[in-house]
Amino acid sequence: MNQKELAVYFAAVRSDLKVFLQQCFYTLYPGKEFQDNWHIDAIVYALERSIEGKEQRLIINMPPRQLKSMIVSVVFPAFLLGMDPTVKIICVSYGEDLAKPLARDFRRIVESEWYRKVFPNVVAIKSTEGEFVTEAGGYRYSTTVNGTITGRGSDFILIDDPIKPEDANSDTTRNKVNEWFKSTLLSRLEDKKRSVLILVMQRLHVNDLSGFLEADGGYAKLSLPAIAPRNAVIPIGLNRNYQRSAGEPLNTAYESLEVLESIRDQMGPHIFTAQYQQQPERPDGAYIKQKYLQRVSTLSQIKSGGMYWISVDSALSTEKTADFSAISVGYSNEEGHYVLTASRGRWDFEELLKQVMRHYQPERNMTFIVEKAGSGISLLQYLQKRSYPCFSSSPTRDKVERLHQVMSLFLSRRVFLLDVQGKNDWVKGYENELLSFPYGRFDDQVDSLTQALTWAEPRANPGGRVYFLD
Repeated sequence: MNQKELAVYFAAVRSDLKVFLQQCFYTLYPGKEFQDNWHIDAIVYALERSIEGKEQRLIINMPPRQLKSMIVSVVFPAFLLGMDPTVKIICVSYGEDLAKPLARDFRRIVESEWYRKVFPNVVAIKSTEGEFVTEAGGYRYSTTVNGTITGRGSDFILIDDPIKPEDANSDTTRNKVNEWFKSTLLSRLEDKKRSVLILVMQRLHVNDLSGFLEADGGYAKLSLPAIAPRNAVIPIGLNRNYQRSAGEPLNTAYESLEVLESIRDQMGPHIFTAQYQQQPERPDGAYIKQKYLQRVSTLSQIKSGGMYWISVDSALSTEKTADFSAISVGYSNEEGHYVLTASRGRWDFEELLKQVMRHYQPERNMTFIVEKAGSGISLLQYLQKRSYPCFSSSPTRDKVERLHQVMSLFLSRRVFLLDVQGKNDWVKGYENELLSFPYGRFDDQVDSLTQALTWAEPRANPGGRVYFLD
């Protein structure tokens, strides 16, 4: 390159995360070819949105050895500090054997000649294996799960593989990681509204940190299975999408379908489904299986002759550690039961009422089904006073027994989820909770659905073997 071309290139390195990533790759792996692929664009775009404040809570799930650690824990912090030398970054990994190499690679980038030319405002006053501090007060601080972070604030927390695969089946270890995140790491965010938290990991268990955070809600998720289970539309840039086909490998040039099938044969389907497909199997004894849940893509697939309902399972508290209030909205006829939409939150009565009425459509003659507990009591009083059609539920059986009452509906494939691609963000979390029951962290949406099914089945299909509500 001549001087003019070099200046143009470094201007792109300074402003474009994808170009910066490629430059970093050649620094870390001299002589190797950078194998570009659409999944890299998807990750870069998600990270760019986090910088812009559009995805401040982000989960990225993907298979091993697809550059996830290099991009998120090495390249991204170097780019952030180049843009703003005052930014404070905490990088977390499961142990020193991962954290140290990532910190060393980061230092190779920021101490390189080209980086100092592109970002002359990044002046280091401390550069050790665990910490890089700029003259302007920013830093990249490397630590491990359960490591020391006392006194550290952060604008970005980047969590990269918080648990080892061999530890994933230990309830004690998983719970320890999740509790440390909740009680220690989360408090390190400088600004709870504007600071960014990103978790990147391969899935290992239904209750790993990714599952733990997803159950809480509020996280954007980029899931990149090794083999696409179905057709998908993946955002890879502003107004740019990648149309991924069912059965398509994530990165054909790196791992073909034949290679992935060989890996599956070697490690076994259980491990492959979790680490490569990002769909950890539920523990033995989970009641609802994936094959029991049917999906419809349009309302036109739903036959007439039934009834619309709104089922509400209200919580007793609005504390952050409390259960959620859950709302399931659906339609039932003799062919089956369709969940059309759902929502959940930790709402006081006023907000619960607002959320419930948001789903109400009088032209559909909807019936409210409400558990007579917590704020549900006030909700029932409000509805009854205004002559809305409503039924109260006062269950005497526990949650597992209540599911058993309607389990035949799942076994006979008569429970459907309305899944309009790109529009139904609630479906994945709802489905995960159903598939995890009774081992998942939350079960409020399960309760709201079983309550609806128990009420609707005898009415839509007389003779159905379920109990009437009280």
